[in-house]
Amino acid sequence: MRRHPILTALVLVALVATACASPGDTTGPESSAGGSGASAPPASAAASAAPAASATPVSFKTIALKGSGDKVIKFTTPADSAAIATFAYAGSGNFVVTSLAADGSENDLLVNTIGAYSGTVLFDAQSGEHSVALKVEATGAWTGKIQPTSAAPVWNGKTKLTGKGDEAIRVSPAASGLTVLTVAGTGQGNLVVIGYSPDGQDLIVNEIGKYTGQVQLADGSFFLTIESDGPWTISPG
Repeated sequence: MRRHPILTALVLVALVATACASPGDTTGPESSAGGSGASAPPASAAASAAPAASATPVSFKTIALKGSGDKVIKFTTPADSAAIATFAYAGSGNFVVTSLAADGSENDLLVNTIGAYSGTVLFDAQSGEHSVALKVEATGAWTGKIQPTSAAPVWNGKTKLTGKGDEAIRVSPAASGLTVLTVAGTGQGNLVVIGYSPDGQDLIVNEIGKYTGQVQLADGSFFLTIESDGPWTISPG
């Protein structure tokens, strides 16, 4: 299952700086995804220290991924920085992606599904976590890419955000004060929405099957991740 413990201050620095560096007024593009099928995460916890919002964003060149069947792909990204990974798979069998640490241990189960998949996930957002490889288990061809969080689509929080499957979204400008969102999903599996703010991460939605409800987005939230196996929408109010 995916694990979502406390974010480190350093990782939050990278995410906050990214959000502050590129304000925008556009919604993120709709992504077609099959959903990860991973179990929902536990309740959120606050970060141990607040980051400095003026920190320089961490950046690196896009890392292209391509293969067929089972592969272990090594890569290099800056330490103490989160990243996003996008995958596409058209096979009919299992598609599993796991991030690996330098000692070979597993950091996080990023994708775990059966059949076609297309989606984007956040990784290395955990305390003390840094990945140096991805282990891909598949029965067919797949493609992917690793990018800095600055490459995630931007949502200004004022318009309806529409997507399908797993997605990672920057919120710019960051949420301010009491922010209410209406979240709806029509998938059959998990619908998990997590918000990231200078105080840590917040499990906003954690449901199975169809869902519609109003939730609160924490003050200062600058990033959202959505885990779903179907269409979803997020609207202000």
